[in-house]
Amino acid sequence: MSRLPSLQNVLNAAQKTILRFPLETITAICGTIFAVLNIRQDYSNHDEFYLKAIMSCSLCLVWFVSASLFFAAKHKNNIIRFTVSILVSVPLIAFVFNFGERVSDAQWQQFFVLNLTLHLLVSFAGFIPRTYNQEEFWEFNKQLFIRILTSGLYSIVLYTGLALAILAVDQLFKVEFDGKIYGYLFFVIAGVFNTIFFLSGVPETNSKEFPLELNYPKGLKNFTQFVLLPLISIYLVILICYEAKILVTLSLPVGWVSYLVLAFAIVGILSFLLIHPIANESGNLWMRTFNRWFYFLLIPLLALLFWAILYRINLYGFTHERYYVLLLSIWLAVVVAYFLIAKHPKIKFIPITMCIAGLFSIIGPQSADSVSKYSQLSRFENYLQKAQGKTLTFEEEKELSSIVYFLQRNYSFEIMLPYAHKKLDALYKKDKDPGSTKIMESLGFQYRSEYEDKPKENDYFNYYYYENNNNVVDNIHGYDFIFILNKNNAFDCNQCITLNGTTYSIKSKTTNYGQELQINKDIIPLKINDFINANSAFKRDYDSENKIEQKIETSKYIILLNYLSVNGKIKNNKKDPAHYQIKVMAGIKK
Repeated sequence: MSRLPSLQNVLNAAQKTILRFPLETITAICGTIFAVLNIRQDYSNHDEFYLKAIMSCSLCLVWFVSASLFFAAKHKNNIIRFTVSILVSVPLIAFVFNFGERVSDAQWQQFFVLNLTLHLLVSFAGFIPRTYNQEEFWEFNKQLFIRILTSGLYSIVLYTGLALAILAVDQLFKVEFDGKIYGYLFFVIAGVFNTIFFLSGVPETNSKEFPLELNYPKGLKNFTQFVLLPLISIYLVILICYEAKILVTLSLPVGWVSYLVLAFAIVGILSFLLIHPIANESGNLWMRTFNRWFYFLLIPLLALLFWAILYRINLYGFTHERYYVLLLSIWLAVVVAYFLIAKHPKIKFIPITMCIAGLFSIIGPQSADSVSKYSQLSRFENYLQKAQGKTLTFEEEKELSSIVYFLQRNYSFEIMLPYAHKKLDALYKKDKDPGSTKIMESLGFQYRSEYEDKPKENDYFNYYYYENNNNVVDNIHGYDFIFILNKNNAFDCNQCITLNGTTYSIKSKTTNYGQELQINKDIIPLKINDFINANSAFKRDYDSENKIEQKIETSKYIILLNYLSVNGKIKNNKKDPAHYQIKVMAGIKK
């Protein structure tokens, strides 16, 4: 009968882990403190320092584990281990703190790739200084994988239990807790408990006391054989049928098929690694067949993958996502070639080459960031040169809008200035961080969302004026009263205002030309429809911070119409307003 571990045993195990991984423990505690401080700060005045500190601790933690495994296998003293670990952590921290004030999507991708690269390093760092053994390498990574799942499960159960305990005390005893206590609890468990629990189960790669011996779990075999491999087979059939359809119809591949092929290949390689120790045993026909033919079956899918991604890059240039799809395609081709050509392939080739590919993509002129930035800047400049003296089509405006959005979101507005031939200088003096819509307007184009469809003959147009009442003061000099006109709601105000002893009644009625405005007995025609059709500012989809005004004078009145919103249909290139809201300022001539 198994017994629960005593508190003393738990403390001894924790102490042993901390002494084995002191830098890792300190880093986990520091990351947890930064996470708690990040929660505590006022989000109206949010400081990115704590977020970057958490990211730095995350990178350093994984690097320290890799270094510990390497130097333990090499049997070097701890002084060298700690010195090298700390020295390498300095550029990791500098890498994160070199990010902008607002961490962009591109920088998050860089962080993710570097973190993944360092995790891959953990899988083989302990085998670099020693003679390679395939079974020991597989067993080490199996134990790591199971430890990750186990520590995650323990952490989830522990957090859920403690969170419910806090909630019970709150509800039953009316003890008021800070609402952020659940966040504090989460990061303490995820940062400290989960890390130490995981590290306590990290095996040594060169231990005489506890040598790595292959132990293949039956549950893993059943999962791979009866769940994972059938699913992979289904996706393989789908992809091969799709490839056959392309060859028969001579159609171009759908853009997202590259992601499907990559997902299939990576999950397939994972399955290949999971079954590797028992793939050639008798009685495992399905596994043996998969192990023998998997990389051959990847060849036609690789051709489809290269075709799809190179076609997209040729049309739209590099982005970080397309860069990594191409890089992973090249990596897959190298892995396939290696396992088909090598007589005795080593499975460590997979994490080592992926780790090298990740490092290749992070820093330097060949990095994802550099290649994507200069590719889109080149396309930005080409579009502006193409547009000189010409009008861009809807598709071209949409593509230029996506380029502007990409550059402005991932880098800065300033990066576009040298390529815009002074068209953006005036806007930059007024606003250092305008949105993509303003940038496109300053270039002389209309911003088109990626979800926007090409306008048809029977289409809608929509105009909206951004009126910030908190920061705008209207000049009503020369006018006596203000009211709002709506197309579908008649204005009817009987004896609503008295000026200089005269009482005024105001009414409106919708007509085929716009509105018939009646002030007392005077009729003033407001030809709104003609004005909307004559004014090019009322576009198919246009938001503006500039007012559109229409001035009308009679012998008795001065009328100024400020258009707040207008929308309707376009028929035969003629706008038919269905709704509008107009601020009317009326002045009585003396």
